[in-house]
Amino acid sequence: MPVLSTERLETQAEYRRAFTILSFMAHAFVWGRNGAESEPASEFLPASIAVPWVATAEFLELNPVVCCAAVCHWNWQILDEDAEDPMDIDNLGTLHTFSGSMDESWFYLVTTAIEAKCARGLNAIIGATAAVEQDAIEVVTSSLELMADSLVDANAILERMYDRCDPYVFYWKIREFLAGWENMAEAGLPHGVLYEGVDDTDTFSLDNWQSLIRRFRKYAGGSAAQTPLLQAFDIALGIKHFPTGQRSDPSTTAAARARFAGDGIPAPPAANSYLVRMRGYMPGGHRRFLEDLAATCWIREYVLLACSDTLLHMYHPDDPRVLLREAYNRCVGLMESFRSKHLMMVTRYIIGPAKNGPSLPHRSRPAAKTHAVASTAAGPLSGGRMGGDSLPADPTMYPQTNTAATRQPEAARSGSPPPAKGRLARKLDADAVARGTGGTDAVQFLKQVRNETAHSRVP
Repeated sequence: MPVLSTERLETQAEYRRAFTILSFMAHAFVWGRNGAESEPASEFLPASIAVPWVATAEFLELNPVVCCAAVCHWNWQILDEDAEDPMDIDNLGTLHTFSGSMDESWFYLVTTAIEAKCARGLNAIIGATAAVEQDAIEVVTSSLELMADSLVDANAILERMYDRCDPYVFYWKIREFLAGWENMAEAGLPHGVLYEGVDDTDTFSLDNWQSLIRRFRKYAGGSAAQTPLLQAFDIALGIKHFPTGQRSDPSTTAAARARFAGDGIPAPPAANSYLVRMRGYMPGGHRRFLEDLAATCWIREYVLLACSDTLLHMYHPDDPRVLLREAYNRCVGLMESFRSKHLMMVTRYIIGPAKNGPSLPHRSRPAAKTHAVASTAAGPLSGGRMGGDSLPADPTMYPQTNTAATRQPEAARSGSPPPAKGRLARKLDADAVARGTGGTDAVQFLKQVRNETAHSRVP
């Protein structure tokens, strides 16, 4: 396959489209194993994919690896332009999937819908930031209430993940394609991936194996931490995250007073390195927005100083300071709720299938909730793009629908041979660490992030 040139790409939209297509091609090449379960993941990415992929990534200012932007932000379409709510999740479809399954399409669309519905929360954040500078307490409060409304929508949409995304299908058939090549030795990529034609032009001219190894790239895979929306809410609410395993204390009134005074401002706390690193997997404009927001947003400090009176609880419930604190704490509570739901999903979609293994008892898939689904005269589009509830009777993708397996031994009910060793989708021992596609200890990381959020409430 010839190396594609990016010279004909002109607009931002064209570069995004090219990056998305190349991301699917690259990860299918690395993790697809030519459709054979026994084949290892590929440690080499051919120049025909690697060269244009790196070029488009550099233009968009992000890393050349599958990311949230590629599969969620730039991978959707509106099905009915005349719908009452065009951006309703039931009116959205994906452009590309690895598996062609509804489950994968729905997994992406949940994030897409959250970003679309909650974008107005960003306007509220900007409004609250400006109101703090003007000491307009009522405007800060109303902006926080609008932020809370966005978070209510985010929680509701996240819960719909269960409607059309099956845990078995996600873990065993989809998830591996979204992984990167960092901390993936157990999945068959101990050194990462070599981008041929980019970091080496002639691997056979290298002096030794060590020289070749140094040319391999390691990137985290797709992760919810790469969405700028949640990081923007964290920054706006002053929710601090620390390195995994390190205990933290939320910012205090004294620290808030020092920051406002502009004298003796304490050094910023150590940020969770993983969350900060994930900004490198966002488009450059999103990353700079978060950096600017962190430098100018003092909402938490404003709330701490306004509500520093220890007898505030004795004031009239209509006191502006009481309303301000309630609005702020509601936002924090909704962020905690969102992260608790996310943690529960990791347990159901990753921990459960990993501990139980690929064999399933014969069962029918639970019927999804009924939602309005667009249709065409030709019927639903392929790849789950219509958001329908039907499951194809495919015993490979959906072994639980394989009626022929009813009387078969348990090991045969999976519809496919047991996964080979050295891959991300595999059965884990009871004490094994379940890693996210970003390479982290998923449960430990998410528990700490949730707890740090909960501790950010203003007393």
